Amino acid sequence: MSTTRSRRLRRRPSRTVPATIVAVLLLGLGALTAVVAISRLATGTWPTQATAPASAVAGQTWGSPAVVVAAALAVVAGVVLLLAGLKPGGHRSTQLRGPSGELVGQTDYVITNGAVARLAAAQADRVDGVDKVSASSDGRRVRLHLTTSSEQTAQIRDRVVQRVTDTLTAAGLDPAPRVSATVTTKDL
Repeated sequence: MSTTRSRRLRRRPSRTVPATIVAVLLLGLGALTAVVAISRLATGTWPTQATAPASAVAGQTWGSPAVVVAAALAVVAGVVLLLAGLKPGGHRSTQLRGPSGELVGQTDYVITNGAVARLAAAQADRVDGVDKVSASSDGRRVRLHLTTSSEQTAQIRDRVVQRVTDTLTAAGLDPAPRVSATVTTKDL
């Protein structure tokens, strides 16, 4: 039960960009078709704006360079939109577990990736020797970028990684993200 609920709660981003592109293209095609059809019904003839491009396209052969390029562009655009719509995006949140590691009652708690990054940055900033810290999280990993004026970069990095890992594990993140840190030495 908990595995199913955990996967269901880990939200993925919606596919708004490919959906918007397709919607705008279909809206434009539908509006153009409606204008041409209404003009045909009102005047009894096809408008020149529709017949001129149709005549130009009708004069092309299947092997002409313009048709081949247009077909290739349409196929590439279709494949890109299809992959963008089908490929799952990264997780935007992580589920939190109770102290016992089990879900409590019917209530589930989640934390966004941005909040995980802010929590990690706050904990890293508490370590002695860290002058500046920035963090990012994608749900599976937390990346810390540290700046220090100390020459003990390896020890500071290890202490920061350990503190952030302990904090995220104690917070009950499920799954607990892997923590990595890069240290830059600031010249005095």
